[in-house]
Amino acid sequence: MSRLTLRALAARPLRTALTMLAIVLGVAMVAAAFTVTDTMRTAADSLSAAAYDGTDAVVTGRTAFATTASNEWQVDKPKVPADVLERVRALPEVGVAVGDVTDQHTKVIGADGKPIGEGPYFGVGYDARAAGSERVNPFRLTAGRWAAGPGEVVLDLGTAEKRGVGVGDTVRLVTGRGGDYRVTGLARFGAVESLGTASVAILDLRVAQRELRREGVYDGILVAARDGVAPAQLRRALAGVVPAQATVTSAAADDRFTFDGLKQFIGIIKIALLVFGGVAILVGAFTIFNALSITVAQRSRELGLLRLVGASRRQVLGAVLVEALVLGAVASLVGVAAGYALAKGLTAMLAGFGLDLPEVPTVFAGRTVVVALLVGVVVTTLAGLVPALRATRVAPVEVLRAAAVARPRLAGRAVRALVGLLGRPAERLGGTAGALARRNAMRNPGRTMSTALALTIGVALVTLVTVVAHGLKSSATTSLDRRIAAEQVLSASDGWSPLDPTVLEDVRGVPGVRSVSGIVQDGAQAHGEVELVNGIDPATLPALMRFDWADGDDGVPARLGADGAIVDEGYATEHGLDVGESFTMTSARGTELTLGVRGIERSPVLDPLGLGPITIGREAFERAFSHRRPALTLVAAGREAQPAIERALAAHPDVELSTTRAWIEDRAGEVDQLLAIFGVLLALAVIVSLFGIVNTLVLSTFERTRELGMLRAIGMSRRQMRRMVRHESVVTALLGALVGIAAGLLLALAVTSAFASEGLVFAVPVGSLLAFVVVAIAAGVLAAILPARRAARLDPLTALAYE
Repeated sequence: MSRLTLRALAARPLRTALTMLAIVLGVAMVAAAFTVTDTMRTAADSLSAAAYDGTDAVVTGRTAFATTASNEWQVDKPKVPADVLERVRALPEVGVAVGDVTDQHTKVIGADGKPIGEGPYFGVGYDARAAGSERVNPFRLTAGRWAAGPGEVVLDLGTAEKRGVGVGDTVRLVTGRGGDYRVTGLARFGAVESLGTASVAILDLRVAQRELRREGVYDGILVAARDGVAPAQLRRALAGVVPAQATVTSAAADDRFTFDGLKQFIGIIKIALLVFGGVAILVGAFTIFNALSITVAQRSRELGLLRLVGASRRQVLGAVLVEALVLGAVASLVGVAAGYALAKGLTAMLAGFGLDLPEVPTVFAGRTVVVALLVGVVVTTLAGLVPALRATRVAPVEVLRAAAVARPRLAGRAVRALVGLLGRPAERLGGTAGALARRNAMRNPGRTMSTALALTIGVALVTLVTVVAHGLKSSATTSLDRRIAAEQVLSASDGWSPLDPTVLEDVRGVPGVRSVSGIVQDGAQAHGEVELVNGIDPATLPALMRFDWADGDDGVPARLGADGAIVDEGYATEHGLDVGESFTMTSARGTELTLGVRGIERSPVLDPLGLGPITIGREAFERAFSHRRPALTLVAAGREAQPAIERALAAHPDVELSTTRAWIEDRAGEVDQLLAIFGVLLALAVIVSLFGIVNTLVLSTFERTRELGMLRAIGMSRRQMRRMVRHESVVTALLGALVGIAAGLLLALAVTSAFASEGLVFAVPVGSLLAFVVVAIAAGVLAAILPARRAARLDPLTALAYE
């Protein structure tokens, strides 16, 4: 039986290839997801090893609460007094100890006047003169020398290549003060050539302290143990000499380059890619199921003959399952190989969307091969189980009657009616060929629906994502329109970096500027969790930004004082806070604030302002926090003042001035970028479904060979034959698209209803949905090309003799 099955597969190469293609793409997506993320993870691990393996301990400022990779970016950590360095160096267990300055807002300006990369923008202070400092330095010079004084910088190789500079050239940096710097050297971060979207500018340590506003302090002290001293022993010795406001940790735990956050981000990418790979596998399973179901129906006489000559039900079941297993195994092997190539494409796609990550050689792990093969083989075998069971029900008497296609049990009057309705235009436009196409699609509505179901899944998911994204964009735009009252907005060119405080002072002095106000943010612990806290100026912000009050009024900001707070509705509900109640908040440096709730603002499901759940006045903020860089700056000024503002910003090339309308559209447009990423990934599922339609139409032409020969014999032209198959394909694709759109709208309605109280609206993008219908028609036309050509080339006499 197994040999017979393999011969049957070899005898139908076209059908076999088309059936396998669906599962090939699904397996390729799974293999690519593992390959891309394994490569990214290897890059992150390589960076971590380069940065931390040579450092046995780090002395840092003591934070009043523990942070994690997901929230440490919110917290401006305390610094270490510079005089602690001498105490550390005096310990006999210490081999090397150097001060460290590491900042994430030092931008290298490109030839276009904009910062290079999308961040983070590392500015590092390195003391090359300190004995043994190279031991704790993750950077390795590849050309030139280390920066040794003012106006000198060493760039990482990737940034230097993007900027097109080498040793001896001049670049502009934006730091606390900024200016032009001569490149004295180029360096590699460990073994990694490029840091992706990140950039690194390495300054002399003393220059970095001055330029990055670290006079008299370090971000940390990097320590390597003397020979023969264990790292744990070194850390214990250090703990005995550092002051109470400092702490001792390992280099990996300190994570000054935030690689833990990078690894967490890679984990999110992996989950997203695997989800979309799973969708492709699911769609492929429907294609396999449909193909095997039709094949079993077409082979009813063959299976009946096997039963007649003595084959048992178990043998017939095994034969069909072996067919599915072979299809799955071969398709999975091809899919794994294709996954390697697809991984390159996914990496390029992510880079195109600004998610470029550090470069290392591609990692194609054995685990990837095993998991992808198992997924493909198991899914294909399961998809073939129902057709296999159906094959066991073929009675020996089937050999005595003409082959008949067993109708799938999914047929129903509703599907038949819908197919008939969708086929009306084809009947009118295509004449006799269109009428036959409509009747062919209606003949077996169960098969037509099962063929369209693969496309339905992809379209439903695309519709869900599109409608929810459109709702998020509409909610974000409405929220910003309602809340922002300023005429202009100042923001970093990358859209997320905080601005230097001098920007506000420079703009505030421009003639015609009525008011300028910035929102400063830092992290604090409240109710046992780390939260982002907003610091505002109650005297200037209310005229530039309105709060969307759930409980309170526009007079609340003026009443904040030194102990008042505004909390958002979600935070208030979670912790049972009402206006008039109090809670305690602790800053990173240990300052406790007891705050009374003065007002509660509504919390949108997506806050494009990026505000935290707690807002306090400047007086309270400056008492507890040292952070002074505003995350958002609003400006009240007429159009006539804009040229003067732009001249004032010439000294700050990383800052963009936008009208409020342009800034709102840009913020809301970020949802479109997310939608574009999802759209590209979901397109794979649609492509898989196209192979399902092609496969079904090819099998259908085999099944109807005698019928097609009869049509040719009585005068149907080749052109009419092609038109008939094409119209049938379009009707099937439209059925899948319309059912998918309906299902997607229902899912989107459920999602938006669940979050309606948080501002998410159900907004139907009619233009996008119409575009899906047009794409479905085009997909149907494309899917029909091969089957239509085969049908048109049939020789009438040969077709009439076909068994």
